[in-house]
Amino acid sequence: MRRTWLVMLLALAVVSAACASGPSSDNLRPPTTTSTTEAPPEGVYVIIIQNGAFRPSIVEIDPAVNPVIEWRHQDQDRFEYVIRSDSGVFESEPLGAGDTFQFDFSTVPPGIYRYTAELGLNRIPGSIDTRPEQ
Repeated sequence: MRRTWLVMLLALAVVSAACASGPSSDNLRPPTTTSTTEAPPEGVYVIIIQNGAFRPSIVEIDPAVNPVIEWRHQDQDRFEYVIRSDSGVFESEPLGAGDTFQFDFSTVPPGIYRYTAELGLNRIPGSIDTRPEQ
């Protein structure tokens, strides 16, 4: 009986020592992330979709310099976003992680274009002002 208790006590000591040694070196590695650091082509202004928000959400552009806006879905979630202007001027296909959508604002009159991306019942707002120097 003593021998059984001694074996159990020894096993408990070994398990406790293993748990107390801390995390393995595999757990100490920083998490991997993926992001696009590639510079946009000339004339393209990039808006990132990340953490359920547009970055930046309010943009002022001169269509003569940067006529194209590109939205890049860089959220690490499984959600798809559809970017849609409030006035119906543009609408994207559903964008999954890593997808992009572009719209050329030189094809529409100068103005303020408000848009949203739907995430469930929430709407993520953004706006683009294409009126130079106003």
